[in-house]
Amino acid sequence: MPNKWGAVLRGHEFDQQDWRDMLKPPFDPWVEVHGQDTILRSNSLDDAMSAIEVRDRFSAHIDRLNGAMLIAKQSQPLSCGSVVEFAQDGKINQTIFMKGLAPGRSKVGAMAIKLVDGKPEPELLPHASDVQNWAAIADNDDLLEDALIYFGRTSGSDAGQYPPTFWFDIYKALECLMERSGGEPKFLKLDWAPRNAIKKVKQTANWSRHARRKNERPSPASSEQEARELVARLLRRAFDGGG
Repeated sequence: MPNKWGAVLRGHEFDQQDWRDMLKPPFDPWVEVHGQDTILRSNSLDDAMSAIEVRDRFSAHIDRLNGAMLIAKQSQPLSCGSVVEFAQDGKINQTIFMKGLAPGRSKVGAMAIKLVDGKPEPELLPHASDVQNWAAIADNDDLLEDALIYFGRTSGSDAGQYPPTFWFDIYKALECLMERSGGEPKFLKLDWAPRNAIKKVKQTANWSRHARRKNERPSPASSEQEARELVARLLRRAFDGGG
């Protein structure tokens, strides 16, 4: 019986808590807490033969989940800090590849409790989260998987910051969604968002992503926040089976 693997997640504690909230067993993928470490697990990766293979495959998995978590919880990206091997004798062996520091942040969360006849509703049966459902859909949809990865890269190291490749990744995420629908005209006909808003974001992204400006800057141009909110909305519609 082969050993099982996991990836130790690195990033801010707030974001690790988001992953713990959204990725619970028995659904795949899931996270476990061992000591101070939050560890990502997936049955699909237990056939790996080495720590290096696990790191590479988990890193791709995390890229995709970063996009899903940005949609679901506005979480900042996490990364694979090290790989752990769960041996058959119960030991946990860790291979460290990199270390990262998380910037200081503050975050306020909220928890809703539904009342029935003035009393808290009994806990519902366990069910897969949106993020786990989206990961399963992306397993069989290459364009949606690529769109998630590109979208996950639009988040900076801290809230309110955007990476240099922001507009390139926004453009590529839109491009994947449009290609999946058979082209831009068919995508716009889905009416997932106002057509003018989609066109404005795409035009702004296309202008901004080139070092040499091929066209005039759109006026008015989309802001980064507008672009990310729109693409998140479109991705959610795609995963909800809208087209």
